[in-house]
Amino acid sequence: MTQDMQHHFSSTLEVTIYTRPVEHPEFDWVEVDRGPGYFHIPTDQEIGVHIRSINNATLAVLIKELSPVQEAITYMNLSENRNVTNPGIELLPQMTQLRTLNLSAVGVNSTGLEHLRKLMHLERLDLSYCNRLTDAALKTLEVMRTVHYVDLQGVPAITQAGLSRLHKRKDLTIIR
Repeated sequence: MTQDMQHHFSSTLEVTIYTRPVEHPEFDWVEVDRGPGYFHIPTDQEIGVHIRSINNATLAVLIKELSPVQEAITYMNLSENRNVTNPGIELLPQMTQLRTLNLSAVGVNSTGLEHLRKLMHLERLDLSYCNRLTDAALKTLEVMRTVHYVDLQGVPAITQAGLSRLHKRKDLTIIR
């Protein structure tokens, strides 16, 4: 395989890299490598990234390291990173092609969620166990028209009354 048929990037962080064929988004993600290291991913593959035990500063480093291939990254899993808060979430729109984002158990609140409105391709969003979210977050989700699936399990401050407005979107699957 020639170099121009691959995405190249490196990371100094302990990331897990996943891929699946661009032409088959219904396929499961497959782990292909772990960092730190230098990665070569065929251009016919979309890229997913998972990282743990980080904070906002580390997320900023990750996003900078991924910038050479940001157009190929469609999945990011930041789950269980409580020290990723609103300033870190504000950086995520730099990953312009994200379609799936797992923010389960991160430190975002309803104000920080507003930054995700800039992710124009986002389809699936996991906000489970984000215990700083309130009904105000639902207003943001209501206008994020590309999002068709949202997980809100374990978010105690979101009420049934608040959810009733969001349920008006018939194109949105809500897991509660």
